Amino acid sequence: MSQDRRWGTILSFILHAAVIAGMIFYFRSPLSTRIVASGEGSGTKGEAIEVGVIDAGQFGLSMPRSVTLPGEEMNQPNNELVETELMPPAPDAEVLPTTEREKRDPQSRKTERPTAKQPDQLVSQTPQRGGSAGTSVEIGRSSGTQVPAVSGGIGIGSGGGLTGGGVPGGSEYGRRIQMILSRNYNPPAVSVSGTEYVILQLRIARDGRILSLVNGRIGPAYLKRRSSIDLVNYAAERAVIASNPLPPFPNGFLMGVQEATAEIWFRYPR
Repeated sequence: MSQDRRWGTILSFILHAAVIAGMIFYFRSPLSTRIVASGEGSGTKGEAIEVGVIDAGQFGLSMPRSVTLPGEEMNQPNNELVETELMPPAPDAEVLPTTEREKRDPQSRKTERPTAKQPDQLVSQTPQRGGSAGTSVEIGRSSGTQVPAVSGGIGIGSGGGLTGGGVPGGSEYGRRIQMILSRNYNPPAVSVSGTEYVILQLRIARDGRILSLVNGRIGPAYLKRRSSIDLVNYAAERAVIASNPLPPFPNGFLMGVQEATAEIWFRYPR
């Protein structure tokens, strides 16, 4: 009897080991490639469901793909020209003369959706590799410059991407502070070879106080771009100090925030 019990113990150990080894082998494959899906079955009253295993691609999901930096592949995703593909006219349709002034680029990518005009591209003079330490080359299109419309030497950005709410330059309040800063911006006459810009971010409270002033000076954290001419930098700072406080926010302007940020561009020459 003891002999049979000993063989039973050994057989039980072997069976448990085989089950554990099978489970380890089964769960070695990634679970993200297969999905258990359920749906309506063939029951007459809709009470039955059908459960099965499908591939992730059939469920509309894409598997992870390796990420490459710009310049490491032959294609140029930022400089690729995308154009709307013209649908061929019907055989019996009356075809009018084309109104296009420029011929379409045969190398461009075609799409059925509307596309904006993209005539300009930024191209480096020398080939660039992904992860390059060079900082003098911009990758992407040159259309849509970020310089705002300037009036009286002052421009205000669109307000997008600024913390605490952004003051749009085209808003009524934006035009008011643009006029005030322009009146107080009086840089001295100096010789420059091109156009100089000073960019400041002004935190403005709802009552008009400029919170970017620290001990009567612009805080270093709010000076986003300096001019190479110190006299122009000082003139921009004096214009902000002379404009403090600005008018309070009008009724209904940026409701729900206690302060807003305005991106101010000072241009020289004005």
